[in-house]
Amino acid sequence: MNVTDMLEQSHLQVIQVLDDLPEVAWDIPGAYDDWSVKDIIAHLASYERVLINALNTFLGAEPTPYLHKFISDPAAFDTAEVEVRKYQTPQHVEDEYQELQVQSSALLARIPADIVWQTGTMPWSRTHQCLADFIQTMCEHTREHCAQIVQFRATHADVTGPAEV
Repeated sequence: MNVTDMLEQSHLQVIQVLDDLPEVAWDIPGAYDDWSVKDIIAHLASYERVLINALNTFLGAEPTPYLHKFISDPAAFDTAEVEVRKYQTPQHVEDEYQELQVQSSALLARIPADIVWQTGTMPWSRTHQCLADFIQTMCEHTREHCAQIVQFRATHADVTGPAEV
């Protein structure tokens, strides 16, 4: 599977696991540890923003403080980014994710395939992976959280309804 398809499939999976999720179910803790579905989507939105920042470095931008914050302390980054969205509505968090995933897909389309697979193009990263590896890691991360939402929906089907994936 090419990287563009992988990213699109990841985005589609998020849309599918959220399909018909009642608003009341978004704030129930336990979808992942003490995170709710809304917290997971807030977390995934923050990772889409990281991906956008990373993709922009391939289009001439400098690494942002946001990207450096993600790289330097991922756990603190995760906590802070979920907390920032804590009092937003589920619709707002989902809309943010949707807007960011459209942006990340559009930016990826502007980067030549040979550059996507070239190692050493991410000097801001702690690893020597290529952009394709970075995107694959992000997509795997998203799939893990989608599986958690599916499991949460199965466990709380009386409130959430079934998840279609």
